[in-house]
Formats: sequence, C-alpha cells, structure tokens
Amino acid sequence: MLEAGFGQDASWLLVYAPRRLRLVTRRVCTPPLTLLAAPKTMPKSTKRRRLLTKLALSAVVTLSTVVGAEMVIRAIDGYRLFTWRLVPVAGRADAGADAAQDVTRAFVAQEALQRADVDPAWFKVTPPPVPTLPLPAEMAAVYQAGYFDMFNYQWNELLLRSLWVPGKGPAIGERLANPGAFWVFPPIEPKLHPRYRFPLSVTLPSGITLNDWGFRGRQMAVDKARKVVRIACVGASTTVDDHQVAFSYPELLEGFLDAWAARHHPDLDFEVINAGCEGYSSTDIAETVRHHVLPLAIDYVVYYEGANQMQQPHVMRHLRIEGEVPPKPPLTGILDAKAAVQGERQWLYQHLASARRLQTVLVRGAPIAEPTKPPQHIEWPDGLDDDTVDLTRAGEVLALGTIMTDLEQMRADTAAAGATLVMTSYHWFVHAGLKVTPVHGERIFRQINDDYWPVSYASLQRFGAHENRWFETWAKAHDVPFLDVAKVMPEDERCYTDAIHKTAIGSRCHAWAVFCLLLPRLEQDLAANKVPLPDTRADARHPNIPPMRRKTYAEIERG
Repeated sequence: MLEAGFGQDASWLLVYAPRRLRLVTRRVCTPPLTLLAAPKTMPKSTKRRRLLTKLALSAVVTLSTVVGAEMVIRAIDGYRLFTWRLVPVAGRADAGADAAQDVTRAFVAQEALQRADVDPAWFKVTPPPVPTLPLPAEMAAVYQAGYFDMFNYQWNELLLRSLWVPGKGPAIGERLANPGAFWVFPPIEPKLHPRYRFPLSVTLPSGITLNDWGFRGRQMAVDKARKVVRIACVGASTTVDDHQVAFSYPELLEGFLDAWAARHHPDLDFEVINAGCEGYSSTDIAETVRHHVLPLAIDYVVYYEGANQMQQPHVMRHLRIEGEVPPKPPLTGILDAKAAVQGERQWLYQHLASARRLQTVLVRGAPIAEPTKPPQHIEWPDGLDDDTVDLTRAGEVLALGTIMTDLEQMRADTAAAGATLVMTSYHWFVHAGLKVTPVHGERIFRQINDDYWPVSYASLQRFGAHENRWFETWAKAHDVPFLDVAKVMPEDERCYTDAIHKTAIGSRCHAWAVFCLLLPRLEQDLAANKVPLPDTRADARHPNIPPMRRKTYAEIERG
C-alpha cells in the first residue's frame, strides 16, 4: 500500500521515474567535445602528495574507528576509559542477586537450607558499596608498567631474605620481570609464613578494596563494640573471591546475619571479616589466624580452603595411569588471564578490551565435553579407601599431613582466645560427564584440563570428596562445628569462573550456605551467653599490623 497523499498516480512515479531520470541524466551529463581532450599530465610530486594525503586520512579514520570501538567496549565491559592498561571498575562482574534465578530459586529451596527463622527474601540483601581508596603512586607505576600484580603485595621480609640471591634478587618468579623494589612486613614470629599479605588501605587496579588491616572489605574499628558478634572467614582466593565482583562471600554473609538479627535479636550486630588471601596454604592461614585475626576479639573463625594443597602433583601421588600419557589437547581460548601471567599474548590481554571481547566470539560453539584421557584408577595406601579415614595416617594422603597439623594449631589458638573454629567442606565444580559452554565455561575447561592433566573429571571429583571426608572426620574428632557447604552448592556453570572460583551469584550462594548452616551453632552459643566474646583490650590500631614499608634491591642487599 502506498502512503496517503500521493494520489492514484503515485504508482506511475514508482514505475517510470527511474527510466525518465536515466534519460535526463544522459542528456545533462553528456560532456562537450572540448572536455574530451586528453588531460594534462599530473606532476609526480602532486600524485605523491595526494596519495600520502589519502593514506593519512585513511589511517586517521581507521585509528579513530578502532579507538572509538575500544572506548565503547570498555564502557560496556566495565573498564575505565582513559587508562593505558585495562583497569576494571569495581563490581563490574556483579550481575546482582537477580542473576540466574532458576538456579538460585532451587538452591535456596533445598531442604538442608530451610529454617523457620530465615526469610528466603534475605537472599537478595546487599550491603552498601565499599568506598574506594586511593592507589599510591608507587603501586600505580608498578601496575601500569605491566608487572605481575603480586609485586604490589607485602612480602614476608624473612622469606624474601631466605630466597635472596646476591646480585640477582629473590629466587622466586624468575621468569617474571620485577620492579626492583618490594613492599615488606616483619613476621611476628621468626617464620616464613604467611609468605605475603595484601597491601593496606588501598583499592587495587584489579578492583578489590583492602582496609587498614589488609583484609578485603570495609573499614572496622579495632576494638569490638559490646553487642557485636565478630566472625573471621579465612582461606585463600576462594574466600577473597573475584576482585571484580562487588562483594565477597564474607561481606554478603554479614548482610544476611544483620537481616536475621534485626528480626530475632535487634540488640545484636555482626561484623564479618574477610581474612583470606589468594594462594595461601593452610600454614599461611594458621599464622594469619594466630597473629592477625585472633587479636580482634573474634567469636568464630570459618575455614574454607581445599585446592592449593590438592594440586596435580598431590593427586598424582595416588593416581595410576594405564599406558602412556597423551599430550594435552588444544585448549579453548586465546587471550585469557593465565596466558598473560605466563607472558604469552600479554600485551593484548592487558591493554585491549576489544581483544578480550574477540575471544568470546572466536570460541563460540557447542558445549565442550571432557577430552579423551587414558584409563586410570586411584590407589590409596594399604588399609585406606574412598570411605576410610585414619587421622593418624594423614601424612600418607595428598597433603593432608600438613593441613591437619595446621588445623590443630588453629583449633588450639582459637580455643585459647575463647573463639570457635568452624570447619567447612570445599566445593569443586567437576563431575563425570561435565560439559561446559565455550564462553562461560572456557576457564573451567582450561583449569581442569591444563592444571590437572591427565586427571579425569571423575577422578578429580573423587579426590575432592575424599579430602572433604577427612575434613569432616577431623572436625567430629575434635568437636569442631562442620558445615557441609560442598553438599549444597549449585552445580551450574553460571556460578563459577573455574572449577573452584565463583562468579558473583556463586559467591552469594556460598554466603547463604554458610549463613543457614552456621545458625544452629550460633543460636546455641547465644542461648549459652558464649557469644559475643567481650573485647578486654583497648587498641588504637591493630597490634600486629605495622605500616607498610618499601625496600629496594640495594637496601635488601645491604641487609
């Protein structure tokens, strides 16, 4: 149908106008004979100038288009616009409490998480944003120069000196370029642990904000108020959580506890401290608990860790491979963070949001199944099997000898301080038959099939379950509360960035699991007036956390 206003003859225009226009154009555009003469030859210098002008104009247009596209992608993907190296905006990876609602509804409705005193609506409770803190110039320079992020952490000075090679520097990270100076801290006892700590009072370029104690999250007073229950969550990167999500699981846990207290104990407040640090072993955690956590009049110490001492060499102690080990398959993805750390394709990953976005385009396709692996079986020490635990033989299984020793130190230290150690199971997102999508599951696939090759998904699942069985047996033997977090966590890739680390919604599920499972013990202790533990010591600042110091290579060489 033609638009109103053209009249009945409008169709004539559509049919004949193009032909008439061509006729008119021929008549008007026919050049006179004088214009058909051969043009004068253009000087070479003029041709060259015109060519260079066109090339320059083309380059400017192309560059402007590329820069414009990069700015748009940075804005969409949550990076600061005008930094040379990519700097995430804090919280950019957090889709909020409404993400993956089909998963979270089923998760919250689990029988193990049902309590009459808990309102499921609290699952959406979100704490106020943590104010960002300035980045010291020295740290900004380290980041912009492209050095490994951990060169902005504080290093145990005793450890650094023990590893120091005169004239060369520390015998750690030899493949990594370093800035020629280290932030250092003196260990409280002459020990090599904790090996390093987060810096103090800063928001790092990765997006994480660290308080005056070097713990993730908001500032808190050293002295605990009278009606405050203070909980410290300890562990490694799966306690810290992704730097780019707005809140870690301990921060969300505090919000859930405050909602519960507002309804059932209105005179009570909660403070939850995230005392985790990525890469920590149980020994790092034990020393952190002793010197940095317990001086804060802590009521509960919640332990969540199980991966850093269950690496590929640990599981290979017990895995028997039949035949030769085939080479690793080509792994999905070309621009991931691991490649950047290893020095592969580092510049693209660190500087171009458009390059990172390109990865998601290149890897689209059907779900990725586990690659073919050789036949294998797990061989436990004589007298032990998947279901048998003998705490006196912990040193024979994985790295459990060290872990059990450190757990015993933490149990004794917390008891001496009047606090309670709480043990949890550790969740691995891996099982036989697991398939992941190329975009959301790429890092899951990469971690399992790169870091743990040639361990099968089924074998890795069994190792994780076996470690948790030791954790539970140890907790029961020592009358330590045990929260079976692994049993209730969702089995959906939208909750995980790899086999152990969580997305924002995964962290929220983790917090809710700890919240619901901890409440029975909390109610018991409140009824017995065991908590809150009184703070009997007045401190202007944390007694064991001095201001940061920076030492150059020359200063360390001089001793």
